[in-house]
Amino acid sequence: MRDFDRPLANRGREACAIIGDYIKDKRIDFDLALVSTALRTRETIELVKERAEFGGEARYDERIYEATTSQLLEVISQVDNGRQSVLLVGHNPGIQDLVAVLTGEHVSVSTATFAKIDIKTPEWSANLVNNGTLEWIVRPKDL
Repeated sequence: MRDFDRPLANRGREACAIIGDYIKDKRIDFDLALVSTALRTRETIELVKERAEFGGEARYDERIYEATTSQLLEVISQVDNGRQSVLLVGHNPGIQDLVAVLTGEHVSVSTATFAKIDIKTPEWSANLVNNGTLEWIVRPKDL
């Protein structure tokens, strides 16, 4: 089976449920979810949306699968400036590297890790490198 077509393992499903419950309990909302088109990320957003009762838009983007940091920055730069909060559902090492590029912090991003990065610019198309602050990070095992 190709990696792209690999479904979530049971551990991943459990992690999604935990994070979805966390999002619901903390009343966290998003204007948009940008999601890789790989099977497991599509399953991830559906499970999280269900548990979190998130009704916002999920936009699937094939560029997120196996994306480099520069490719992820390109995807983010195309978000409409009216969007205040965006959830990115993707893959490592790209996501972990992106956190470092945006915030300057090197943290472990394991399956279903959920992090809030505050970007200090009103435009998604601006230079986001080192322009963010890691507000918090939550891993299913922490909950």
